[in-house]
Amino acid sequence: MAIGETVITLVGNITADPELRHTDEGIPWVTFNVASNSKVWDKNRSEWGEGKTLFMRCTAWRWLADNANSTLTKGARVIVTGALRQFEYTSADGIQRTGFGLDVEDIAVSLRYATATIHRTTSSATGGGESSSGRGQQVKGRGSAPGDDPWATAGNARSGGGWSDEPPF
Repeated sequence: MAIGETVITLVGNITADPELRHTDEGIPWVTFNVASNSKVWDKNRSEWGEGKTLFMRCTAWRWLADNANSTLTKGARVIVTGALRQFEYTSADGIQRTGFGLDVEDIAVSLRYATATIHRTTSSATGGGESSSGRGQQVKGRGSAPGDDPWATAGNARSGGGWSDEPPF
């Protein structure tokens, strides 16, 4: 993300299974909607009630898109962080409109109402996170992670393995 972008974190439920697509160059990207419900205090009834629901269109790219597509399903509660984007479009009735979406930086499943099993994906030289089966692959011991995550492995790649006191950047 660039300096000065509006970064938000959204907690909500996936409204439909993610839709995976590829660019002409073969780069994967996925879109999905997250519905975030709010609660409001009703003074007259002295109880919490349903507020308005925010629906946010989310887009993820590359290995994150592959992982999201193979993991997320309709109804899953997620925590999504990314850059808020504004875009303009023409509606079906010909009216110029403005919309908002989220360019996803990271996605996590919420453990508030569910449990999860972690499966690390294998990384490739191109930063792809998909295993040969298209699903996450469980790795025992030292796992692998996307090449741009220096904190995800037990050893420091620059030192040839083992621990190092030097930061990886």
